[in-house]
Amino acid sequence: MAMTENQLEIDPQTDIPFTPNMPYAEDMLERLHAIDVTQFDISKRAEALKGKQAWLFALTMPVTALLLVILTLVGTFLSDQFILSFLVVAGLLFLIGQMLNGYEKNFTRQARIDIMQRIKQAEGETGLIPHFKDFLPTKYRHLWQSLKKQNYRYIEQYVAALTLLQQHLDHDKFIRIWHLKYPETAPEQDDYEDEDSAE
Repeated sequence: MAMTENQLEIDPQTDIPFTPNMPYAEDMLERLHAIDVTQFDISKRAEALKGKQAWLFALTMPVTALLLVILTLVGTFLSDQFILSFLVVAGLLFLIGQMLNGYEKNFTRQARIDIMQRIKQAEGETGLIPHFKDFLPTKYRHLWQSLKKQNYRYIEQYVAALTLLQQHLDHDKFIRIWHLKYPETAPEQDDYEDEDSAE
């Protein structure tokens, strides 16, 4: 198949085609390292969403234990049935606990939605992690394929991939591969070409 000068021979399933607004390799590296991984912590976000209601969940266990003892003793005193009083109070507290648990899960669910929105913003229109797929282990294949489809639900894998790239990425190798994939973004004469000509 004949190709024009500006076309790349790419597999549309794995590579990202060149677009006029394709960033430079250095820009991609700058974006990668500008992201604060801690902003994707679900538990911290859930705690922030709880706000002043956090004390309610912190005191649930000790208050439940105290109520179990007090109400069982009161029930035993009134009915003279210790086991029956204990079972009734335990059942009642279990139902209340389930309601509080459901309420707490709502915060976790909302936190996940917020983090997914943050990932969407970090990826931007041109994407981020999918451009680094060649430097990620194969176990992240599903992640970058999902990100290309604008599916941001794999939060834990995203954090792991981002951390791995920020700490272990070979910048020079990434820049060379980027210029091979997208020669339109490469400078007219790369440093390594200068070295070759000097020899």
